Amino acid sequence: MTTRTHESAASKRPARLHGKLGVLSISLIIIAGAAPLCVVGGPMALGLALGNGAGLPAAYLATLAVLLLFVLGFTTMTPFVRSAGAFYSYVHAGLGRVAGIGTGYLAVLSYTCIYIGLYVLLGIGTDAMVTTYGGPSMPWWVWAAVGLAIIAFLGHRNVEVSGKVLGVLLVAEVGLVVVLNAAILLRGGGPEGLSDGVVSLADAFSGAPGVALIFAVLSFIGIEAAAVFRDEAKDPVRTVRRATVVSVTVVGLFYAVTSWAVISGIGDSQVAAAATTDPEGLLSSVALQYLGRVGADLIVPLFVTSTFAAALTWHNILSRYTLSLSSRELLPHRLAAVHPEHNSPHRGSLAVTAAVVVVVALAVAIGLDPMSQLYTWTSGLGSVGYVILLVLTCSAVLVYFRRESHGISALRTLVAPLLGLGGLLVILAAMLLNLDLLAGAEQSVSVAIIVLLLGSLALGPVVGRLRPTAGTQE
Repeated sequence: MTTRTHESAASKRPARLHGKLGVLSISLIIIAGAAPLCVVGGPMALGLALGNGAGLPAAYLATLAVLLLFVLGFTTMTPFVRSAGAFYSYVHAGLGRVAGIGTGYLAVLSYTCIYIGLYVLLGIGTDAMVTTYGGPSMPWWVWAAVGLAIIAFLGHRNVEVSGKVLGVLLVAEVGLVVVLNAAILLRGGGPEGLSDGVVSLADAFSGAPGVALIFAVLSFIGIEAAAVFRDEAKDPVRTVRRATVVSVTVVGLFYAVTSWAVISGIGDSQVAAAATTDPEGLLSSVALQYLGRVGADLIVPLFVTSTFAAALTWHNILSRYTLSLSSRELLPHRLAAVHPEHNSPHRGSLAVTAAVVVVVALAVAIGLDPMSQLYTWTSGLGSVGYVILLVLTCSAVLVYFRRESHGISALRTLVAPLLGLGGLLVILAAMLLNLDLLAGAEQSVSVAIIVLLLGSLALGPVVGRLRPTAGTQE
């Protein structure tokens, strides 16, 4: 009788991963998830075209400052949150069980949308690469399926395998952009010299600075991933804290310097027009001008590997969110399993793969345009949801430390998270005011995005009431 009771209790305990990931390994995973080359060729180009042009580097630096304030409070709370549920766990600890449950569902919805959008980019980018080298053109979803199969295989295995793959791909893509930046800056820029937009208030507030902030914050999505890998870190507290700070800082400075270099290469007065005319080809044209044909040709395959690396990172993040929520009976409990050999959330990985297959198959069946509809809608929903997650987490940090100070300085528990929350609310307001832009100028889609986001949060009180034992912390 006692043995059965003990076994029953053990089966109820949340499934846990384990590992020895260090600061460098987790930082590489996070930075790869930000997809540096994809950002330079996508959101950065759109920020130049639709935002504040030559003032875009200032938007990146402002976003970096806001997120570092957020991270200071977020990582200060890390020692007191012993779960790998990331935002879900922090909001639970700060704002309570019901808010935590809603945050968990919001995170899964937002991250799944971001993840699906990456497969659109991967499919289209791979087809462009194959045809460039003389291969046959195939439907985008065929290449997306190939990428999904490879990622599903890697997701089934130990995360250290994914980390090694991501490290190689990340060095290649970042290396090319660093070489391009150096070629532009060491030459003293293009026809107008080095841009002074980064230090010019007139440029920073020109055009649509709110839109520039939107595309800047999109470049940082995934910064809390270190907390998702808490159970697999060498030191759950120090490794998570350092990896988060390193990743956010490196990503922010990389984008600020790269946008400054691209602007300098084209010219302050011409960059907005150039980005508006051909946002997809902006990076390739700059690379052609400063690195020659070889540099421009390398952009295409490295864009594909950058997208693949980002998709692999998000697969790992979503698999671990699935494991965490299913362990707490917020998703089917059968998904709460750790592979005995690979130490991976293999059932969560399979569930994530199935979700992508279902959504992509449905989109293809009803004839959605991959870029103007499927990608735009999913990335719009995912990006707004992501900023809401940041706002909720920052609020949770403030409430948690007002309740239990733990003797930590007010700078880290009050001032930094309060200033970070203010900046995040400004960014969220800019997103909501420009939601039609993120939703492809379709008002019905904007309404649907708001309904889905609010609906996922509303699951918190609904599930919390229906299942009183679900969502409890460890």
